[in-house]
This record gives sequence, C-alpha cells and structure tokens, in this order.
Amino acid sequence: MVSLIIVLLFSWLYMQWTHELGHILTGIATGAEIERVILNPFLFSMTQFASNPRPHLTTWGGPILGVLIGAGLPILLSIRLKSARACLLIVAAFVMIVNGLYIGLGAFHPIADASDLVQHGSPRWTLGVFGLVSVIGARVFLIPLIYRAWGASPAKLGWVFAILTLVLGIAGFIYFP
Repeated sequence: MVSLIIVLLFSWLYMQWTHELGHILTGIATGAEIERVILNPFLFSMTQFASNPRPHLTTWGGPILGVLIGAGLPILLSIRLKSARACLLIVAAFVMIVNGLYIGLGAFHPIADASDLVQHGSPRWTLGVFGLVSVIGARVFLIPLIYRAWGASPAKLGWVFAILTLVLGIAGFIYFP
C-alpha cells in the first residue's frame, strides 16, 4: 500500500512536469517567450509566457503533449523494464486520467487551461472529447495491463519512486518556485 501511495505521489509530480513541458515545447515551436515556469510541488504548476503569438496552440500543447510524452515514456519503458511494468503503467494511466479530467471537465466548468482554451475559441465539446479519449484510453489500454502485470512485488520499487518523487519535488521547489 505504501508503494502505491509513493507511485501516485510520483505520478502527480511527473504529470505536472510533462504537462508543463508540453506548454514549453509548443511555446518554443511557435515563437513564444517563456517568462516563468512554476513546478513547486506545493503550488499549482504553471507556465507563463512574456509573449505568446499562438496562445491557443501553447495552451493545447500542455494536455496533448503532456499525455503523449507523460504516458508514452512510461509505456515505452514498461516494455524494457518488466519488473517495473506495473508501476510504470500506473504512472501512464494516472497522467492520462488527470489530464483527461482536467480538460474534459472544463467543458462544463472551465478553469485554468480549459478556461483559456474556451476563451481562445476551442468549442467546449473538443475539451470533452479530449477528456473522454484520455480517460477511456487509460482504462481500455492500461488498466487491464496493470492488473496482469501486478505479479511483481511493487514494494521493491517503492524506494525508487520515493527518490524520484523527492528529486522532482525538490527540483521544482528550488528551480521553478
């Protein structure tokens, strides 16, 4: 149980990092100037731009690339690291579910990125579709794999994820306050 909690804590920080990375990469690709990135584990993560010629794209970049990179990397690693497969698939599913719920529920009550997407012209139904695809994708493709893969003892990986969680938390607190 403790290992699962540690994996979920890591998943939360990892999801924030990959979501913000999506905003950053899209911003760089579209000529935006990054002013500040907040990845402090005690605050809501955020990327602020000094100038942003394509705010609609940079806003979508967070959840889209956040899911593609955030879930894609653990899925790819799970193919090679069989002993960590269950934990890695939990991370991938967590990233898909959180990004999906964050944007998908924004179709009904837009906050933060969802509010920005609506203001920049995204129809609310697109937010809902993104949310459904992400959450259903996590369920359909990852949850059955997690149940089958849980044969390996998650306790062995507890320390690895505890250290990774601590590193992401400290790095975010120090470098991205």
